[in-house]
Amino acid sequence: MSDPMFYCTELTGVGDAVTLQGPEARHVAGSRRLKVGDGICLFDGCGTVGRATIESIDRRAKTIVAKIEECQTVPAPTPSIELACALPKGERLVILLDMTTQLGMAAFRPLECERSVVKSGSTVHARWQRICAEACKQSRRPRLPIIHSPATPAQVLADTNGCDIWVADPTGVRIAELDTGKASDRLLLMIGPEGGFSENELAHLLGAGGQMISLGKSILRIETAAVALLSHAVAYGQSQKATAP
Repeated sequence: MSDPMFYCTELTGVGDAVTLQGPEARHVAGSRRLKVGDGICLFDGCGTVGRATIESIDRRAKTIVAKIEECQTVPAPTPSIELACALPKGERLVILLDMTTQLGMAAFRPLECERSVVKSGSTVHARWQRICAEACKQSRRPRLPIIHSPATPAQVLADTNGCDIWVADPTGVRIAELDTGKASDRLLLMIGPEGGFSENELAHLLGAGGQMISLGKSILRIETAAVALLSHAVAYGQSQKATAP
């Protein structure tokens, strides 16, 4: 069994000691019940992964010290898949962030659309990062998604020039019908609110080269559409690499 994985923002070099504090330290000594001498896996969220051994556990100070035994940088997957998505209500956003992070989302861009009902608050960014970090630990993904500030579809398009763009829409084509020519190394997925993108927004997306993608005849919730489209994108990217000369 692989060593349990923990988030550590400062991974240095082999032989160095690192300190885990707060939730990560509680996870090590509490729910995982690890002890001195046990091995753990650390990741910094930017692709660096280290294998370490626990050297000390201070339950009173809630700190764990571990010595790094091995360290390596894992290349970023291609294509880099970014998700620009209207926000679902309540805890459904937790499901969205958790599942899309596990699947390999490289960046999350909360969309503020003309028909959006949910707006992001000013204090949610740190919570979203914690959700994504837990999903990385679960799926053993070494890179945390970049979480951007809320933006309109037009602002997202201006900030992602050069991406291939997929727009979830019932009138679109099936993934199997996509042109299999050379794809970009960046893919932007656009998911509108439950009322859909407005005609204005759709025109803007099409004008930027967006490809309408159908996810079937059913009307899906935002988080379901996000997971489905991202799953298709990952599989599509893998098939592109498999058929590359």
